[in-house]
Amino acid sequence: MSNAVIEVVTFKLNPGVSDADYVAASQMTENFVRGLPGFVARSLSKGEDGSWMDYVIWSDMTAAREAAAKFPQADCTADMMRMIDPATVALRHETRLWMMAAA
Repeated sequence: MSNAVIEVVTFKLNPGVSDADYVAASQMTENFVRGLPGFVARSLSKGEDGSWMDYVIWSDMTAAREAAAKFPQADCTADMMRMIDPATVALRHETRLWMMAAA
């Protein structure tokens, strides 16, 4: 999978949204995301500054772009999307050039 694509979405939550509520809303999208063609893996993290990162690995750029177009339209993503401050969202797709994993 040398041409895998990494999707990185960074954002902040709206005031008053708890971390636990956002994680629970994200988990509600699991079946939808798993069912998208080309899905490989996904992680969600939060930095000390309050910025979040949704990190998704796709098999190729076509799969990544198609998923990015479908995601906001899916019923299961509505709660999650309402919790995010839209002014803080940045999405990018990058081609993975190298990877190292624990043996």
